Amino acid sequence: MGRVKQKYNRREAEMRFERVYEIVEGDQCIYCGMPNDGKSDHQPPVYVLHRFADGGLVTKKAIRERFGRCKLVPCCTICNMGLGAFHGSTDNERRQEIVNWLLVDDRYPADKIVLDIANQLIEDHLQGRRGIEIYEFPGVGRVIYISALVGLIEGEFGGPDEFPDWLTVTQSELADWLRGAPRRKSKYFLDMANLESYELVPDARDDPRGQFKAQ
Repeated sequence: MGRVKQKYNRREAEMRFERVYEIVEGDQCIYCGMPNDGKSDHQPPVYVLHRFADGGLVTKKAIRERFGRCKLVPCCTICNMGLGAFHGSTDNERRQEIVNWLLVDDRYPADKIVLDIANQLIEDHLQGRRGIEIYEFPGVGRVIYISALVGLIEGEFGGPDEFPDWLTVTQSELADWLRGAPRRKSKYFLDMANLESYELVPDARDDPRGQFKAQ
């Protein structure tokens, strides 16, 4: 008798594979350095283990032989949404997946103007000409996340401790602003990524970049 394919239920899958993951302690997102506010990311994603099990039983040994050490790492809500179920082999691959949502889209000439305006708003704020209302503009968040993620990817920074003062200050202020209203973090990701709804991009959650289609 063949295996019965199980429909993916994230909560059930997390409970099933919970003991496979080793918890990595920390209060900063491992990808961008923002406060993680107690949130975590599964490496590899739970969805990947669900597909690996393929409706059958699977042992910890088999999982570790295939994927290596499985970790639950500190991760902010925005980076977590940017990753979805992306299965990268390194943290820099994961950072690249996140930042791809935020980089200038050459298909839309006005997109570069958004980041130019955001940079000016940040400069005005740091010089005392504007207040924390600058964070309401999603372009400001994009500049902050792009600067951190690309800087870490390219080796400009060895970690958040090496971020320039302006980035440390704006990350802290952005984190405070994002905590100021329910669901503001998830809404901010959608605004930064120019998405109407996370539900409209199932690949962001279950099959990013079509990476599972050939399996």
